Amino acid sequence: MSTNLLAVVALGLCACARQVVKPEAPPAAAEGPRPAAVQAAPRPEPTKPLQADLAPAGAQPDEPRLLNALAAVLREQKKLDEAESVARRVLQRHPRDADAYKNLALIEADRGRIRLAEIALANARKLDPADPGIPNTLGILAMRRNEPAVAREQFAEAVKLDPAYAVAWANLGAVALAYRDYAAAEEAYAKAVALDPLRQEMRLALAWALEGAKKPAEALAEYEKVLALRPGQEDALFGRALALKASNQLAAAKAAFEQLAGLAQGTRAKDARAQIASIDLRLQHAASPAAEARADRAGAAK
Repeated sequence: MSTNLLAVVALGLCACARQVVKPEAPPAAAEGPRPAAVQAAPRPEPTKPLQADLAPAGAQPDEPRLLNALAAVLREQKKLDEAESVARRVLQRHPRDADAYKNLALIEADRGRIRLAEIALANARKLDPADPGIPNTLGILAMRRNEPAVAREQFAEAVKLDPAYAVAWANLGAVALAYRDYAAAEEAYAKAVALDPLRQEMRLALAWALEGAKKPAEALAEYEKVLALRPGQEDALFGRALALKASNQLAAAKAAFEQLAGLAQGTRAKDARAQIASIDLRLQHAASPAAEARADRAGAAK
């Protein structure tokens, strides 16, 4: 299997707590702690306070739900100090507000303060133990510390809390890919895809797992599904070409690599050209015995 298919960690945590451990190339998204606060999109140059923007008619501006939503918006706008101030304001008045702790955790994770993020999540977990997003986020933080075994336990806890939590299944698959445990990766990604079939990054990772498990035909089918929706997706194009090569469909594989070499740049284009050269050698070696056999038959006929 190509080293490009090994799993690595996606370090981004977005405001609605979507995060994922991802295989190397495709963009992926996943959900973390699930705050009850309603998320609002950032607005350019607001003409009135954000509290007023977020507040429905009759709501109090100091209501925890609204302040948690405000903290999330500020975090999306990269105003981390202001977001922290709002989250702590909630906790001063409502020290058992789990969503405020979740906001704090994501803010600290954005700052790279992993230990402080874990402390905030531990507090949130005490108050909201049924939220599968909390162990999912703890798993991602463990991967930041290069502790995949701990991460795997956290992701497993997330799917135990919610067996329909697709992104935690995807994260389990990514950790399994990192261990080159392709059977476990295939199982986890298959569940993730079944639960959320529209996320093509999960389907692409499933194809990688199938390729690692020496199932090129099944991998090829998954790559084709990704390419049907994203025709220029370079990782799917590369994987499809590899699957064709592994299936000994050398002419088709060469054409696929040539297509990729014409689209890609940098390392991916270089890899494609190297694969083309490798296929040319195999084709030449396959042609030589056939030519000799024809010559032998021709000589015998004389």
